Amino acid sequence: MSTTLNSIAIDVVGQYSEAAKHLVNAYRVGSQRAISGLGGRYEHLLESRKLPLVTEELKGAFIVSQQRLSGLVLDAITRTTDRAEEAVDQLSSRAVSRMEAFGEKTAWASEMFVVNAARTINLPAAKLSLGIANRVNSATARLSARVSTLGAAKPMARAASAVKAAAKRARRVARKA
Repeated sequence: MSTTLNSIAIDVVGQYSEAAKHLVNAYRVGSQRAISGLGGRYEHLLESRKLPLVTEELKGAFIVSQQRLSGLVLDAITRTTDRAEEAVDQLSSRAVSRMEAFGEKTAWASEMFVVNAARTINLPAAKLSLGIANRVNSATARLSARVSTLGAAKPMARAASAVKAAAKRARRVARKA
């Protein structure tokens, strides 16, 4: 019974570790997409406007500067997320090794009636905790996959519809006033 509780606890740690990695990946991909989108909009803004004091050379220099800055930010995000994944791996491996060590040190008590009774009582809660961890992991996996597969046009369409809805509400409020 102790190995069951111990293995369930180790599985819970593994599930939450994977969930954290999914969240880090979603952050990485989402940030890269946002920075790329902003860069594209910045270039479009400079190219589409006729600014009297800005020459074509200056526009090119602005775009190159923006691209360099975007590259620096993307590198920083990549380094940060890589470190976050390493930290998750280190924390989960430490937790698992300590749980295994605790299981080995307390193996002598596995045959005690009181300990077996407590483990029997705690087994449903441990299974529930594992079920929750599995759901969290699968939800974060779906989130990460969705962020990875989302097209750039869909968020723009949602933003445009949100702007239209806000304008519609503002007109309604103005009519009531």
